[in-house]
Amino acid sequence: MRFDGAAFTARPRPESVTTGSLLLFPGDARADPPTAAAVVEALAALGLIGDGLAPGTFRVGAGFLQHVTFLGCAPHLVLEPPADGGTAFSHVVVAGPFDAPRLVVGRNTAAPRCPDCRARLEAWRATLPGWVDAPLAGSARCPGCGAVQRPADLDWRERAAVGRLFVEIRNVFPGEAVPGEELLNALGRLGAGPWRYGWVSGLPATW
Repeated sequence: MRFDGAAFTARPRPESVTTGSLLLFPGDARADPPTAAAVVEALAALGLIGDGLAPGTFRVGAGFLQHVTFLGCAPHLVLEPPADGGTAFSHVVVAGPFDAPRLVVGRNTAAPRCPDCRARLEAWRATLPGWVDAPLAGSARCPGCGAVQRPADLDWRERAAVGRLFVEIRNVFPGEAVPGEELLNALGRLGAGPWRYGWVSGLPATW
C-alpha cells in the first residue's frame, strides 16, 4: 500500500481513520533502533499502553494522560474502543524496526525548509518518491542556496517522521497531542539516543 509515495510493510492494525497520528521516533535515523520488545516494555512500565488489540497494537494504559499532553480548551478524547467495534479511538502502535530508514509524510505535511538558508522546497512532492525509501541520501537540492541536503535533515516542522522504528499514537489531531519529557527520556534510554516527534494525518491501515 502506498500513500503520498510512502511504502509501508504490511502489519496488522486497526483500519485507517482520518484524525491523525503522533509519531515518536529516534532522532538519529542512522543509529540502530531498539527492538520493538524493548519499546513495548518501556511503554508498559510507564503505563502508556494497556492490553494488546492486535500484534503491535495496544489500548492506551492508565498512565497515558500523564505522559501525553493534549492542548486546547476541550480536546475530544475517546480512549476506549467503541461498542460498535469501530476504531475511532486513541490507541498505540509500535511499528518496526524496519530494514532501512523511511520518510513518513501525510496529508498535513507542508513544504520543508532548507536547514541552511530556510528557503522552502516548494516542489517537494514531485521528488518525494525518491526520498521516501532513501531519506539519508543527499538528494534534496535547495532552490534558494543550491545546497544538496538529505531529506532527513530538512526542517519538516514536526509534520513528518524519519526512522526505522516508530511509536504511533493514533487518532489524535495534528498538533494537539504532545509527548511528555518522561516519555521521551524513557525511550531515549533504550540505546538509540534522543527521540523526536511529529504529527502525520491520513496514514494507511498497515505499516
